Amino acid sequence: MRLRLYQRFYLYIGGMLFLGIAILVYYDSVSRDRLLSEIGLAEAEKLTRSLHDQLYTSMRLGGGRAGDRAIIERFKRINGIDEIKLIHGASLDNQFGEEKDEQPLDKLDRDVLKGGLVRIIVKNADGHKFAKYEMPFLVNEERRECHNAAQGEVNGALSVKLSLRNYEGLIIRHNRGFLFWGGGMLLLTSLATIFTVNKRLLVPLERLKKGAEELAGGDLSHRVKITTCDGIEDLVAAFDDMAHSLLAAAAKLKNLSERHSRLVQMAADAIFLRDIETDKFVDANPAATALTGYSPEELFNIRPDEIYPAEFLPKYREAFRRWVYDGKGYLYDAVIIRKDGFTLPVDISASIVDLEGKKYVQEIWRDLSERKGFGDTMKRYIAGLEDTVKDRTAELNRSLNEFKEAYSRLQNSEQRLIQSAKLVSLGEMGAGIAHELNSPLAGILSITEVLLGRIDRKDPNYYLLEKIKDAAVRSKYIILDMMAYARPSRGNFEPVYLNLIIKATIGLFISEIKTHSIEIIEDLDPDLPKVSGNKAQLMEVILNIVKNARDAIDGNGKIFISTRRVIEDGNEFSMVEIRDTGPGIEEGEIDKIFDPFFTTKEKGGGLNIGLGLSIAQSIIKEHGGHIGVVGGTRGGGAVFKIFLPTKS
Repeated sequence: MRLRLYQRFYLYIGGMLFLGIAILVYYDSVSRDRLLSEIGLAEAEKLTRSLHDQLYTSMRLGGGRAGDRAIIERFKRINGIDEIKLIHGASLDNQFGEEKDEQPLDKLDRDVLKGGLVRIIVKNADGHKFAKYEMPFLVNEERRECHNAAQGEVNGALSVKLSLRNYEGLIIRHNRGFLFWGGGMLLLTSLATIFTVNKRLLVPLERLKKGAEELAGGDLSHRVKITTCDGIEDLVAAFDDMAHSLLAAAAKLKNLSERHSRLVQMAADAIFLRDIETDKFVDANPAATALTGYSPEELFNIRPDEIYPAEFLPKYREAFRRWVYDGKGYLYDAVIIRKDGFTLPVDISASIVDLEGKKYVQEIWRDLSERKGFGDTMKRYIAGLEDTVKDRTAELNRSLNEFKEAYSRLQNSEQRLIQSAKLVSLGEMGAGIAHELNSPLAGILSITEVLLGRIDRKDPNYYLLEKIKDAAVRSKYIILDMMAYARPSRGNFEPVYLNLIIKATIGLFISEIKTHSIEIIEDLDPDLPKVSGNKAQLMEVILNIVKNARDAIDGNGKIFISTRRVIEDGNEFSMVEIRDTGPGIEEGEIDKIFDPFFTTKEKGGGLNIGLGLSIAQSIIKEHGGHIGVVGGTRGGGAVFKIFLPTKS
């Protein structure tokens, strides 16, 4: 049986009290017997020697046997004396004859006649004690006058038996008083100790226990608040501080949980939680049900064999094993089967999460249907753009051959030629794109608006129609951006912070980062001064260089962006440095990277027409700055530095 703290404490105190009383009783018993023996033997010896001296004096005065008996009878009348006996030796028996009451009766009597002393405590039948003292009579020169014995011989002995009844009563009364007061003091001390410990220790501990139970039950506002002016008060204060910290931590955790829940529920990407052991979904956000067309209950009973095409299952299972082993991972260009039977392209990012000691795989699916459809359309138009660019380039090359003598003048007016070429080529192509795309996009937007008005918001297709509408609007603005890109307006310059422009640009680029293993590391000088410029044009410059860095690291690496104040030729500049971990630039290509239509990328696979750096340099020159390239060697990574004069 498990005893409570106060029960154990009382048991310990009771045990100590019982042990103390037992020790007192034992000590009293031992000390009483020892004291009684010492007192009794001392009194018996004193009486015996006193009687001996009187008998000796009577002998010297010639009192004879009658005198001796008179003295003995007088001593017998002393209170407490139980027995006085003369013990005859052989010489006395030979001289005066044998007397039965004076013969040695036991071994002690015989031992004393041999010259020894006898000092013992004996008990009678009723249990009372007696002190017995026997001493021999040694024959000396004076006694030889009365006794026929040799000098030094023992001719008799004297035995006195003293009752200790009176001493026993006295000692018992004394010991009873000792036990009463000693035991009382011990009992009072124990009671005081129990009271003090109960009030100062057990009661506060019980309140602490109750407080802990209240905290365990969820009442984090409970406080103990005990004032004892000792260590218990410090303990209680620490307990209350802990409860206050727990309350604050619980509130923070609740707030964090609610925020996380809202983020998950409002996320545009589908988020699933898969049990590693059962290989089933155990949780999903609303975007997941909209993407797959299944209800949450249906999703929780689906296995991978049902949601992935058969030909894609081996690839997914291999990726799943890798995710479990590595703790995270990606699966690009995956395909899933919706409930309605249609397939959707998705990208999957996964990570291992530990919930209540059990591991799950969290999968985030991103719908690529919009991107892939728009990408295919853009590829077709880019192919047409490249054909047009090739034609314009051929015409330009023929013009350059005809005007070979004016090459030196052409180099001096390179910027004007680039701008003219852009205006001629990209202006015409932009107008063609606007003409070709605006009409179908307007039709798409109109039809989408009509369909959105006809179906309920809870319909899973409503989410897909909104995605179509957002993609069409996005395409419209991309076309407008391309036209503005081809014919940038100078615009009004105003004081701007480069750090804010960089963060805004990275915000536009963040969707690219999520779908690739790209890490952007920022080191921005918080004290960087303002520069005078056009925010949109400067964002275009930084975005072009960052996209080149993305292509250089092939979607897997790091891009470092830093700002700082520098002095060149006595002038103060705000500098932006963009560095990547890609292969770098060939030495022979450094002088060409700012030429229009020069590119080291493979053409025909995207927007790689070689105008990004040329336009960036043009914009920076219009702002009174310049661009430099550092570390342009293969294997070292490219470093671009943008210098803009600070605003005084």
